[in-house]
Amino acid sequence: MSEILTNIVATIAIITFVAGVVAGITKYIVVNPLQTAINALNDSVKEFKKMLDSMKLDQQGIDKRLIVVEQSSKSAHHRLDKLEG
Repeated sequence: MSEILTNIVATIAIITFVAGVVAGITKYIVVNPLQTAINALNDSVKEFKKMLDSMKLDQQGIDKRLIVVEQSSKSAHHRLDKLEG
């Protein structure tokens, strides 16, 4: 009876060890590269967001300048219309 119990305990210890090794290998081979890829993707998304924010500010500046040009053009047309009249 004691020999069977010893074998069971030894088997459980071996299974636990093997499971730990498999978990460690899985983490090293699968999880770490995935985490690295996720971090790189996250950095790329942050950089892309910064670029879009910058483009948005540039576009707002262009829109403001275009409004000024349109107003100036309307004013010039009114002056020309008066001269022609």
